[in-house]
Amino acid sequence: MTSMHAFVLAGFATLVVACASVPANAPKYARAASPRAGYANVYVYRIGAYPILRTPTISIDDKTVFDPAEGSYTVVSVPVGRHQFKVDWAWDTGWPDLVFPIVVSSEPLYIKISGSFTPTGLQFEAGSYAHGVEPAAAEAELVQCCRYVSPNI
Repeated sequence: MTSMHAFVLAGFATLVVACASVPANAPKYARAASPRAGYANVYVYRIGAYPILRTPTISIDDKTVFDPAEGSYTVVSVPVGRHQFKVDWAWDTGWPDLVFPIVVSSEPLYIKISGSFTPTGLQFEAGSYAHGVEPAAAEAELVQCCRYVSPNI
């Protein structure tokens, strides 16, 4: 085997090991129970976030929430107030990380993770997006796309 073949094989093995998918038996979307006073539910879901086979790490206030596979969601109870939200992609993906403030009120907050991929010859342009979605629109998307993954916190 040439060194180039070994490099390609190692790259493929890394990609396969780093791939993530939502378990087939994961539950479909259901609205979570209301949290205790002074907290609100924050739903985070992923649709169309390239690279599809890799997962970013989502954190709120530097606490890891979960690593969302494409088509997954989670919900965490967060104190009302201002927080820092982060989408952290592995360095080798080439996708940009995002860090931005969120303001949690007493109402549920829905944050959608998505992105873009545009080939530019031998390279590509990568986009990473996260934005709030109105509850009714978010729930309509979640019902169609996503399965629940337990949060890490």
